[in-house]
Amino acid sequence: MQNKRGQGLSTNAIILIILGVVILVVLIIGFTLGWGALKDRLGGGENVDKVSQACNTACSTQSVYDFCLKKRELKADQTLQDVTCYYLSKEQTKYGVNSCPEISCDNVVFVSLAKGESLQDKCNGNEGKIVQALVDKKLESYECPASTPTE
Repeated sequence: MQNKRGQGLSTNAIILIILGVVILVVLIIGFTLGWGALKDRLGGGENVDKVSQACNTACSTQSVYDFCLKKRELKADQTLQDVTCYYLSKEQTKYGVNSCPEISCDNVVFVSLAKGESLQDKCNGNEGKIVQALVDKKLESYECPASTPTE
């Protein structure tokens, strides 16, 4: 009687199968969630230079909305959500976002909130403007109603 051994998979074949499955999973996640989401999950890292460049572009093209109001996410030593170029240039200067003298953001006012205060509480004297405050690393905004003229 002959001793027959079953043919097993070689180590190389097993490694190639595992590698193929990992690549397949990455492709599926990339196409279903989007490649940007996949990049964020894999540690997209800091984006200060990218945000700063976008802010410089907004300034040079004199795009008031993009500079004063467009919400961005800044990732550095901390992650700041919904910040604007204007906010970064005035209140978070350590990130090096340049101010833009060519654009006026007079309708935006930065305030500080005490415990228990809301942005609506800061509308007195800021009627018709947007008040903003950084709350838990997220820039919150509130558009104060314009004052109605008394007749």
